[in-house]
Amino acid sequence: MISTRSIVLTLLISLPVAIFAAVGGYAIWENGNINWIWWLMTGCGLAAWVVAMIWKPQPTSAQKSHQLTEPTHWTPRDRQAAELVREYQQRVESLSTDKLTDPHFYLNQVQSLALELARLYHPKAADPFERLTVPEVLAAVRLAGDDMERWMLESVPGSRMLTIRHWQMMQHAPEWLTKISEATWAASVLLNPANIVRYIASKSTWGPVSEQLQSEVLEVVYLRFIRQVGYYLIEMNSGRLRGGADAYRTAFGDRERTQQLAEAKRSVEFGESPPVTIALVGQVSSGKSSLINRLTGEVQAAVDVLPETREIQRFQSTVGEPPVEITLLDTPGYGESGASKEQVRMIQQALEITDATLLVMDAHSPAREADRLTLEQLGRAYAAQPRLKPPPVIGVLTHVDLLSPPLEWSPPYDWRTPRSAKERSLHDAVEYANEILGDSLAVVVPVCSDERPDRTWGIVEHLLPSLATILSEAHAVALLRAYEAQLDRDRWRIVLKQVANSGKQMICAWIDERLATLDQRSDADSLLKE
Repeated sequence: MISTRSIVLTLLISLPVAIFAAVGGYAIWENGNINWIWWLMTGCGLAAWVVAMIWKPQPTSAQKSHQLTEPTHWTPRDRQAAELVREYQQRVESLSTDKLTDPHFYLNQVQSLALELARLYHPKAADPFERLTVPEVLAAVRLAGDDMERWMLESVPGSRMLTIRHWQMMQHAPEWLTKISEATWAASVLLNPANIVRYIASKSTWGPVSEQLQSEVLEVVYLRFIRQVGYYLIEMNSGRLRGGADAYRTAFGDRERTQQLAEAKRSVEFGESPPVTIALVGQVSSGKSSLINRLTGEVQAAVDVLPETREIQRFQSTVGEPPVEITLLDTPGYGESGASKEQVRMIQQALEITDATLLVMDAHSPAREADRLTLEQLGRAYAAQPRLKPPPVIGVLTHVDLLSPPLEWSPPYDWRTPRSAKERSLHDAVEYANEILGDSLAVVVPVCSDERPDRTWGIVEHLLPSLATILSEAHAVALLRAYEAQLDRDRWRIVLKQVANSGKQMICAWIDERLATLDQRSDADSLLKE
């Protein structure tokens, strides 16, 4: 959208012209009131100049309002591609009005951006475009075109009458405005030489302001164009458009509406929400089983010191208010040397149906290398499946009651702004986990999942709110996984349907051709008989 600042300046500049049109210059001349019009033009021009000087535009305000935003279902590779799109948007400050009003320039920008994005997604391909299917390309064109059309019709005044010629003429708008203004002032100076002072004031104010308005309008259109085209080029290269535009919209909805909902969900607590599947990963005796017992409110998992969980175990419960159904997957615990290949395989198996992950760590044990190695192995596994989005990981520090001083336990503790020795220990434990694993974790929270109620702390206070903040991302993980599975599952059924439809069309065409031939022969026989 055009900024409020530009709207105010446009009104100040347009007001004298509107009054001229409404009242009529001739009638004003006949009444002898021409002087107040010149003063109005000078006053509005001066006011526009003062507003433009005081109300400074933010250098990146247009870029921020039209910057490409990342939906929750995007994968790490998609986010990397988004940086390329933003680089193209940032170039707007160096573009001339000639380029911004040239349709061929926009086409060249699309071709250049499409090539760079295709190379990012297909780095080993000699021709990065050769792996794209025709339906994917057509879907991207259709979706981007629909979005731009909707925006132009809803947000750009007079867009229904705007032609390509009008758009190209915008680069000369300030020049025309200057010529009209100078012609008007020339006539006024001839009639009254005293108007020369007002002319000088108007010339030094209207010109710079009109050029600013022109630049902002053109920049907004360019930024919006690159944003929409870049968004669907990313969706195209990711493979999500291979089912066509209709299938994509059915799964992900309207792009603008989806983004608004995603932004709204980021800061809400648990509300009406689909079931969530959460995997618990961690070392042996890290406290996964105890944490499951506290989350479910029942003693469902063995809490012996021996590694009881050798296979994936499933537990179901409801948490939060209003309640949200969660499925907890307890994965095999690994040793201090890291997870074995079999354990990694089983953890990966759990993550294939997981929306979010809890990395459970013993707070009073500094051994984090095994956790770091396991996260790296899981990261490589997801890197090999770039079409899927890795589930967000929350670090959970357990056994925090054993931190120094170990004999003190009187929660609640404000570990974010520590004052006591216990709060300092909690703060340091969280900071240490962030330092070692920070890039892999969405957040780290301390909890005590002791079976004694008076020692349980941090689950309601910290863990559940942290889960609430990643709900939208967790749902995006599930949505993307289900969407990809649906496309793969329907692939051969769609092929068979296409073969059947094409066969039916060929048979119908053959029948029509035969009937036409018979009709021609019948007409020929009739002519011969006559």
